Amino acid sequence: MASSDSQTFSDFVTGDKQFEVPLYQRNYSWEKDHVEDLWDDLVEAVEMDRDHYIGTFLLMDDDRADDSAHKIIDGQQRLTTLTILLFELQERLDELGKETEARKIRGEYIARYGDQKLTLAGDDKTFFKRTIMENVLDDNRKGQKPNALSDVETASPSQGRLLKTKELIRVWLREGVPESSSHEDYVDFCIDLYHKIQSLPLLEYTVSSRSEAARIFQTVNDRGKSLTDLEITKSYLMHRVSLLENEDEADSSIESIQDSFNEIYDSIENISSGPSEDRVQRYHFIMWDDEWGTGWDQRHYQNHLEHLKEDFRAVGSVEEILRYVQELERMFGKLDELYNYTERDDLDNKCIETRLSNLFIAGRLANFYPLLMVAYDQYTREEVSEMTEDKFCELLEKVETFIVRTYIIEQKSADTGRTRVYPLARKLHYNAKETVPNSISPLHPDGVIERLKKRINDYCSDSRLESTLGESDVYRYYGSRKSELRLLLYTYESYLEDDEEDIQFYVEDVVNNRDDRFSIEHVWPQTPKEGFDEETKELVKQHTHRLGNLALMTPEDNAVKGNDPFEDKKKDFTRSKIRMLEAIFAMDEWGVNQIEKREQGMIRVIKERWPDEYTDS
Repeated sequence: MASSDSQTFSDFVTGDKQFEVPLYQRNYSWEKDHVEDLWDDLVEAVEMDRDHYIGTFLLMDDDRADDSAHKIIDGQQRLTTLTILLFELQERLDELGKETEARKIRGEYIARYGDQKLTLAGDDKTFFKRTIMENVLDDNRKGQKPNALSDVETASPSQGRLLKTKELIRVWLREGVPESSSHEDYVDFCIDLYHKIQSLPLLEYTVSSRSEAARIFQTVNDRGKSLTDLEITKSYLMHRVSLLENEDEADSSIESIQDSFNEIYDSIENISSGPSEDRVQRYHFIMWDDEWGTGWDQRHYQNHLEHLKEDFRAVGSVEEILRYVQELERMFGKLDELYNYTERDDLDNKCIETRLSNLFIAGRLANFYPLLMVAYDQYTREEVSEMTEDKFCELLEKVETFIVRTYIIEQKSADTGRTRVYPLARKLHYNAKETVPNSISPLHPDGVIERLKKRINDYCSDSRLESTLGESDVYRYYGSRKSELRLLLYTYESYLEDDEEDIQFYVEDVVNNRDDRFSIEHVWPQTPKEGFDEETKELVKQHTHRLGNLALMTPEDNAVKGNDPFEDKKKDFTRSKIRMLEAIFAMDEWGVNQIEKREQGMIRVIKERWPDEYTDS
């Protein structure tokens, strides 16, 4: 049976208790805003001399005979952050000559009998012990070493968040009395802060089984950081299992769900720069939900959690719940593999590696994640023979072409094509399924590729591309999105090389303007200086922002004076690593004819790089 107890943080932590974060819990996830909120609440509580309820902590008893170890089911983010705060506070108190208070914090909240009181899971475990808690194992600071935080290397996003929390708290404690505090003496503030943390009221629930934990968690969760839809899903499904099976069976099924979510959380850490976990779940929902459609009353991907709960309320089968979780795990894993393809030793295919690299450089992938996840899943499954390596590479190529032509060249809105591309993911998904809903007509890879060709033509045919890039104001057309213009210029630069391996710069560096090294130069300047006659000035005004008048430039090319006439630039020009500059300044003169001819060549290269292959036949 679950037991509950209202108590203070001191009652909760001190004594012989040990706390462990189970592997199936997600890693440390608090960002700067969450840590700042906790700090502000504590400072306010100190100043107002009032209690600050820190929330509910849900524990599950470990199997150890001494009952001292507890698994943290809910509350690990708060407990971890408060532990870091107390560690940094005892450091500061020790420096301020308050050794007794510092020793008391170490002996009651940091370590006990040679073991740290809090143990994190997975990759965070050793990092937390050695770097964040600095190997402190007893109240005499044995083994602790001075640590320059700026020199610390992290191996995962969660380790980065742990380090950031430590840095933030260290800075706050070294800044002295906070501006919002009326304390005049800094030592008094630190002591009062310590006492306030000790007296924080909380509610502790302790359970003895996973099914009990699932029921309690679903009812009382009130963490400082709002639950994501994915976390709510995990909690809800475990709760459903606890209602559908007896306790022993439920514990086994819940363990399976937790194991799957452990893998999901690992994948989330590995794709931290990609879509959010809730978006990935939503992308999976598009394939999984039989009733999903493009009509306004069917687009459940905006409120998929509500519909997910409705579906599983009607499901009386634990097997169906487990199938959903396992498929969700697989899709997160496939997206993880896609994002980290080039870094894995066991995935070595040059075509796929190149196509994926190009895709991620182009960006704007939101509408295509469902299709990419399904296609890659089928490519990596032996039983789906139609998604060959060649077909997968061709599909990646068409997705990239769609993105470049639609969003980068035509600058269409982010939702353009969404209601056309999402159904393609469903159709491909059900092509590999034995059971297909009546509302879905499955598509094999060739069918998906042909439909992508049609959409590319619909949104940006060759004639449309020529019209857009042939405009007189292309430079200003790209506004603040100059990275996209640099991508087009880099494509032409790579064409000018006889051998792509000789290109002097990586495309990622150019597109992202790494170290501010890659500017876009106007050959005819934006603001002409003396040396231009009035007729030429008028022509410059009309043509300076055209694609044919633009080139990449690095700081090493600074001999090319921006606002000077072409003849003066040419005279001062020295050899550049950028081939397009060499080609430009190899000319005897520069004018409208040269701009137009170069522009036509650039557009031809861009069309060939991202071709419109659709034909009515």
